[in-house]
Amino acid sequence: MQKTPRLQTKPGKSASVSPRDRILQTAADLFYRLGIHSVGIDRIIEESGVAKMTFYRHFPSKARLIAEYLAQQEQNWQRLVAQFTGDDAKTPVAKLLAIFDALELGIKNPGFSGCPFIKALAEFGSERNEPEVRAQIARHFTQMESVVRPLLKQARPKDAKKLLQPLMSLITGTIVVAQATGHTDVARRNKAVARSLLEQTRL
Repeated sequence: MQKTPRLQTKPGKSASVSPRDRILQTAADLFYRLGIHSVGIDRIIEESGVAKMTFYRHFPSKARLIAEYLAQQEQNWQRLVAQFTGDDAKTPVAKLLAIFDALELGIKNPGFSGCPFIKALAEFGSERNEPEVRAQIARHFTQMESVVRPLLKQARPKDAKKLLQPLMSLITGTIVVAQATGHTDVARRNKAVARSLLEQTRL
């Protein structure tokens, strides 16, 4: 039986883990569970077991660390999506619907606490002058569209443009509703809605 991949990992204690990776692992765990603004640099330094000078050598600012954390989360998410959509034997519709299977896997993970990008978006509104962080948040949604758009063009070439935003809303909303309600069947239900949307009679 395949082991369920974890979207977040606890900081490792192994001496083979580099100081930079220990900092990132620790920050990822704390940021995801507790929120970015509520976690100070001193706590990350203490829990990662590095010297303050070592921390600042790798991450000159908290903003740089946050941006790296989000970039890492994006890589993790894209790898997971690729596992579910990368089967060339699947039709474009099946590949699109498989995104909801990836979401379901994440939601059913015992450590699930929502989407790190949506949570970061709530903490870094337009009033905050953190361009590096906001760029990583924007990149996540752009990357997701870059996965969905070409599959839609193959599945529903005439309707791809008008279906893009409804489908993106279903994908994003799945994680929000699952976090808000604690229901683990949201992805399955939204997958059924997406299927209906994608397989409806073409206009």
